[in-house]
Amino acid sequence: MRALSSELRALAAAQAGLVTRRQLVQGGLTGRQVDRLGAPGGRGQRVLPRVYALTSGPLTRRQQLVAALLYCGPSAQLGGPTALEVRGFRYGPTDQRVHVLLPMGVQVRPVGFVVVRRTWEPPAPHSVDGLPVAPVPRAAVDACRSLASVHEATAVLAEAVQRRLCTVAMLDSEVSRGPSAGSAVVRRAVQRLASGAASAPEAALLALVATSPLLASPRVNERLLLAGGYVVPDLCWPEARLVVEVDSVEHHGLGRDPEHTARRRAALTAAGWTVLSVSPERVRTDPRGVLHDIETAYLHGLQRTAG
Repeated sequence: MRALSSELRALAAAQAGLVTRRQLVQGGLTGRQVDRLGAPGGRGQRVLPRVYALTSGPLTRRQQLVAALLYCGPSAQLGGPTALEVRGFRYGPTDQRVHVLLPMGVQVRPVGFVVVRRTWEPPAPHSVDGLPVAPVPRAAVDACRSLASVHEATAVLAEAVQRRLCTVAMLDSEVSRGPSAGSAVVRRAVQRLASGAASAPEAALLALVATSPLLASPRVNERLLLAGGYVVPDLCWPEARLVVEVDSVEHHGLGRDPEHTARRRAALTAAGWTVLSVSPERVRTDPRGVLHDIETAYLHGLQRTAG
């Protein structure tokens, strides 16, 4: 390690402790010295073809991201699930690999933890924590192409819209521009958003109730007139006098506090409505149980209103 110049060490520090073979050679090391650096027992390690870490321990997530970009070259940008990950998405698909978006002509093969996706029309990347990252509409749509569940894809896209990182129209345009492979689920998810869901959990709940053979289509975020005013529930079925809401301060985070929530639910109950609350966590982890509860409340509501 003493052979490394101060300039090369500074470069490595700026790259999360990583350098390419070309950078090492340009910094004064011979090819043999580079090979020794990355050999077992050396003072560094070869983490990807032509990419070396100056430490021998496990890579951090940041190092994995930087290593993938160094390996793929200057035209690379983080894409798909990885682009959502670095933006802190809660509902993005979990993938420990690093997804990289490249122009079609760049000859780089997938290897190790690097997943390569090529495109004829690479978008202009955004800088996130100093890393080139695909824009949200492109990243979200690409991430959802691998999902088999409209329920999951709707939650991902809704989070992008709720956080004001893009619009439903931008997502729709991205799907239309992209390849047809894997687009069916994404198109259906965009249609769910266009129906009016205002948050990721809300959209996930809407996608879930759409799978029921018993439930009619709910009204979504529509005003219900009550004595002395109105409320805007997440989902409601007037024919069953049933309201279903996502019980989450975080995702109703632009102002609905617990006291306000209690008052509005009391007003609904006094007006003869049944209010069923579900948490975002339960929608994710127990969708069948949530759907059963809603269907049961719906049938009871129909019987009550019929009587």
